[in-house]
Amino acid sequence: MHTFRPAIIAMLLLILAAAPGVSGADPAPGLRTSHGKPPPLALLVLAGKRHSLDDYRGSVVLVNFFGTWCPSCLQEMPGLLLLAAALKDQPFTVLAVDVGDSPARLRQVFGAQREAFTILLDSGGMAARVWKAQGFPTSFVIDPEGHIRFSAQGPVQWDDPKVGRQIVALLPKAPAAAAGDRHAPGPAARPASGGRKPQPDRDPQAGHRER
Repeated sequence: MHTFRPAIIAMLLLILAAAPGVSGADPAPGLRTSHGKPPPLALLVLAGKRHSLDDYRGSVVLVNFFGTWCPSCLQEMPGLLLLAAALKDQPFTVLAVDVGDSPARLRQVFGAQREAFTILLDSGGMAARVWKAQGFPTSFVIDPEGHIRFSAQGPVQWDDPKVGRQIVALLPKAPAAAAGDRHAPGPAARPASGGRKPQPDRDPQAGHRER
């Protein structure tokens, strides 16, 4: 895995340029409109702490079921890393649910890039079955209220600005400013405390903070 800093900046500009005009009724390529409440999700991360989907209420969450043994999963991973990095200061989280890999294998494949999102360990594939992931990769985009808005079976070009704009359109809006306040926060302002991401865990084998 590599660092894509210039591409991250360019992608973020493209995403934000047209985000206000995006309609959720017209999904970007690879995504399909979905509805309903997601199943429970509570798994360990690489550092050993349990994370739950409920911890991220108030943020947009992209749940991605993958495995490093899956060529299509590896195909979409650079774009997913770009998206996560481009929106790292927004109320947006990627929960990458790995099915079947060992922690050592994940550290080897991702290196420092694993800090871009939270990797959950679904060693026996139970969560994938509960979420009815029929193949890999399978993804779900969940809005701040906890409802599934989009899903995808198969790889998605996550660094496509059209995809990014669909996700940005779901982000919680900043509260309206009081009348006469000329310094109102813009649409990219952070949400209230209810949308804060859980603090990352420290991975004793990595020598740095692990999400």
